[in-house]
Amino acid sequence: MFAKFLLAALTTMALSPIVQAAQYPWYEVEIYVFERQSHSDEHWPDTPLDLKTTNAVDLLTPQVASDITGVSMALGDCGKNSWNTVGSVSNSDGTNTQPQQPCHGLESATTLVMPKIMPVNVLPKNVQTADLQTAVLEGADQAQFGDMIAKLQRQAGVQSLLHMTWKQEMKPRRQAQPLHLFAGQDFSERFQANGLPISQQAVTQSSFGGINELMPQEKPAPVWKFDGLLNIYLNHYLYVETRFNLRQAGQKSISLEGQPATVIPYLYSMPMEQNRRIRSTEIHYFDHPAMGMILQVRRMQQPDGAEPQQEPESQEIEDDQPQTPPAAETTTPSTKNIQPLQN
Repeated sequence: MFAKFLLAALTTMALSPIVQAAQYPWYEVEIYVFERQSHSDEHWPDTPLDLKTTNAVDLLTPQVASDITGVSMALGDCGKNSWNTVGSVSNSDGTNTQPQQPCHGLESATTLVMPKIMPVNVLPKNVQTADLQTAVLEGADQAQFGDMIAKLQRQAGVQSLLHMTWKQEMKPRRQAQPLHLFAGQDFSERFQANGLPISQQAVTQSSFGGINELMPQEKPAPVWKFDGLLNIYLNHYLYVETRFNLRQAGQKSISLEGQPATVIPYLYSMPMEQNRRIRSTEIHYFDHPAMGMILQVRRMQQPDGAEPQQEPESQEIEDDQPQTPPAAETTTPSTKNIQPLQN
């Protein structure tokens, strides 16, 4: 019995890296996020949604950042034909030594210069920056929303924010890594992440004395117009979770103790937090008073040698569809149903 157990353990350890890396099925995902002019009377919270991006996958920064230090050291040996493989370090005589980790983005980078306005269509610069361990950014030739986007853009008040296509390994919820998505303008030169203007922050810090004047000033983190987390996972069915902030500059009246009310510039945050079960291949529309997102998850051919341990979606039947009010679920987002609010 012990011999059989030992043989099974050794066999598992000897499995090729690609089989171990692709134990879950891969899907292709395409999204289009847009803003629409809104004059809703809805009251938004005073603070934006908290975004924990430590464990999130970032497909955008490698494509838009410039002046990167150490990026070549941070990236592994990624090839177009082995986007889900683990490479190895070769000696001068051609023999392989220890395995090399898959491409993992910009973990070793020390200097990043981000654009002030993000491009709407985020495309891979090259194979190295596009391939991460569990997600791969794809080019424009894989996008399928072109006609739909063109129709939406002809509507008054619609402003495109982000359009991208990628493929990812679909894991169970406890193992899934969300994608960190951001788009639009960077407000960090004018506002803090909490919405207060930079000038207000300077006034607050000055009250603690002149020690802050002696400290080196770090460049503030970007405060994007659209910023959030998208988590797609597979538990028999596909599920989509959104945790987005859409920011809009305006004014706010504040009252300080013993002083009259003062109107200051303020960056409002409008949250979009949803959780929905979806079907692959169907186009889904996520609605919001000030923005919208169109999403499609498509089945794809699995990488060579991959044998997913978890089966793809089970065969669904019509009677087993999630019961969602019609206004909240639009599986086929005709542009007639996506009307911006009129002035």
